[in-house]
Amino acid sequence: MGYKKERTATKLLRAALDEERYRDTHVFIGGTGAVGGTALLQMLSMYEEMMSIRLPRPDDVPILLATGVSSEDVEAFTGRLFRFIRSRHGSSKLPRSIKSGYLTHSGVFVALERFKVTALPALEKIKDIPVNDRPEVIRNLLSSIGKPGHVFDGLLEVISETRPMSSFLKSYREKLPPDRRTSRFRSVVLGIPFPSMVAYHLDYLKEAASHIEGVTEDKLNELVRVFRRSLCDDLSEIRTSLSEEVLLAHTTAIGGMYNENLSDGRPVKTIRLGFSHSAKDDKLIVKQEEAEEFAQEFAQIGIKVLITAAAIGIDEVRIRAAIPLHKEIKQKLLEVPVELFPGAKKTLPMEARASKRTNRPVPIRQMIRIYPSLTIPLNQPPIGPVTFEQGNILTPTYSIRSGENGFFSVSNADALYRVMRVASASELGQVMATVGLFGEDSLSPWFPNNVCYYTEGDNSRQVFDLLYQPPLLQMQLSGLEPLALQDLGSAKHQGELHTLSLLILLHRLRTLDIDAIDPYVDLEHFDPAHFLIEHSRPLTFEDLVNWDVGLVAKEMQILASAETPQDLAVLKPSRHTGLFEMKDKAAHQIFERALEAIRMIPSLGSPILFERDGATFIRTGYFVAPLALLVIDTNTIDDHLKKEYEKHKREMFEKGESLCTFEEYRDYHICSGGFIDLRPTTLLCTAKNSNEGLTDKIKRLSDEESLRAELFRLAPYSFFTTCGLVALLFRLRGLYNQLREAMAELGTLHEFRWQMPRDRNGHIIVVPGAVEAFRMVSEGLEKTTGTERLDGIWGYERRPTPERWNDIPGINPSYS
Repeated sequence: MGYKKERTATKLLRAALDEERYRDTHVFIGGTGAVGGTALLQMLSMYEEMMSIRLPRPDDVPILLATGVSSEDVEAFTGRLFRFIRSRHGSSKLPRSIKSGYLTHSGVFVALERFKVTALPALEKIKDIPVNDRPEVIRNLLSSIGKPGHVFDGLLEVISETRPMSSFLKSYREKLPPDRRTSRFRSVVLGIPFPSMVAYHLDYLKEAASHIEGVTEDKLNELVRVFRRSLCDDLSEIRTSLSEEVLLAHTTAIGGMYNENLSDGRPVKTIRLGFSHSAKDDKLIVKQEEAEEFAQEFAQIGIKVLITAAAIGIDEVRIRAAIPLHKEIKQKLLEVPVELFPGAKKTLPMEARASKRTNRPVPIRQMIRIYPSLTIPLNQPPIGPVTFEQGNILTPTYSIRSGENGFFSVSNADALYRVMRVASASELGQVMATVGLFGEDSLSPWFPNNVCYYTEGDNSRQVFDLLYQPPLLQMQLSGLEPLALQDLGSAKHQGELHTLSLLILLHRLRTLDIDAIDPYVDLEHFDPAHFLIEHSRPLTFEDLVNWDVGLVAKEMQILASAETPQDLAVLKPSRHTGLFEMKDKAAHQIFERALEAIRMIPSLGSPILFERDGATFIRTGYFVAPLALLVIDTNTIDDHLKKEYEKHKREMFEKGESLCTFEEYRDYHICSGGFIDLRPTTLLCTAKNSNEGLTDKIKRLSDEESLRAELFRLAPYSFFTTCGLVALLFRLRGLYNQLREAMAELGTLHEFRWQMPRDRNGHIIVVPGAVEAFRMVSEGLEKTTGTERLDGIWGYERRPTPERWNDIPGINPSYS
């Protein structure tokens, strides 16, 4: 078998001349998502190219069916489809609406259907039911499907017989023209993430089973096995009787960011991921192992499984659009007994609920808002209820949507693609579409033994070509736009990006040419954000090299504690206040816009720590991402940590581990959880999670020399993380020392050092997404690729190489 693939052009030309593919029907389950939607659009473009070579007969119309979970998914994909057509053929040839889809001007029918893979639809919305009502609702439902005294057996029987995908395909086949109803689909592409989908189903199935009397852990495990078996049977039926090709876009769940070693001949995995919400959760290893098991089971029944080491798509760049609140936060707002802000528990009106055939309240779509935050002392906070203003809807200039991954920022995407070496949706979609349309590669099969392990490829550079277009790059450099959103990344990742945003904003205010405001400025047309960006400088590494920690801490305290625009004006006082009224008002608008950027950070879930008069304060919104906690009282954070600390002490006592202090336990969460620590100090944490003993794993350090000494004591390539301004500036200066080593004379030998862009004067620009990727590499969170040494070094500084001239016999150290 060869190693070189067959040329795609050869396959395309052959298929066009044969005219065999023009009456095919292809189904993309999850086709409105990132990979599935891209595969459909790639196939559409190939069909159009084939038609440009040989025109099909008038009644030869290929059908591409895409399914989405909700009407919102379908609408988002429809918009993507129309933009795709407009970009290629112009607005005069947009698709025409026909029945439940659209016919392109080239004669390809793109059908759109709502469909969701579900084991038990009636239980899927269980979390929308008030907690106290759930047991009765579940018992009534399960009693209706089982026999008296055999409710669990009835549940098993229903799940074992469920075949949602094949049932949907059979039903859709009856909608096809009569001459196509007896033919198989040419391909069925499943673009849904099966490990995540299964985990979601198991959550609500276990919730249901927990209300059945006598259900044990063994019974729950049996439920899991039955559900997984029914999925395999469903796919097997599709492969054997419904479709010529069945392709499934799979994932290893943690993208290679784990260690795998052999022990007694068996692979042992250790989680090392630092990006996802599960970064500290060993259950992610279980999910990864389940993903591997699924891949083996699917391959054995003839499903072509495309396994990606990590994949995320950029299927839409949204412009000045609101961002939905993360579903878990929305759920917490519904379940908490108080209304934290006006409209937090708002539901659809009764007539809308009736149309959904339910008498239960249904939550409406909540959007992320920017609102004034709460400032409380870290130690001994007062006790009293709190509420928050509803605030203004956040509308970033640009945000990114990625199918099931939700919404994230340009910086999120930049960091993810760098540190996880992500395969782009385009390359994955191209593989799926090519095999689905033309069949397997005859020279070098993509799917030997039905499995394609698609590793990182060069095509990700096309993603950076997009992300570094000037308008998108400006999102990272302004200090005014969100650098991390709630859908993607761990709280630590979010907090680190937001910290860099505050550094950039401080530098913008420091370098702002406020005198450039026209004394007679037209306030009606004055854009404070545009003025701030155009009349200040982006932060470069050369700027921050000589920053004084004490001065930065004082100025950061001004940023963090600001309540009014006037509080920020002390950072850049005008020399002519009061002389020109319009100019003063324009300056006020600039500081008002900067204040909004600061408030945005706690509003997105990242609390800010700062010092004032020797005391530490927390500035927080109603949601604390590092603790996944809603703030309903001024002492919510303190009370939560103290309760968790008592649980931790009991667990450590049972394990025989030494007990840490409450301050050490709290410092662990501050350092590794994602609090933004603007104090002039350092916390160094070497514990990956709080399930282990924390004694001697949390250190408080006051200066760079102490931090350097502690880092050199760490085991090389082990995990660690830091927070605090001393550590932040130390890390950035260490990165600068590495970046400035780059010499053009050495070509590409200096690898990662060329990743940070330079300005026209050769200064190295601080691009938060790239900086965040380097942080994760330096803290032992790099992706295992076998070539990961090209991605950066472990540690904030390179360890000194010993001088051994005097130790080697027969060598004269003075020789030259």
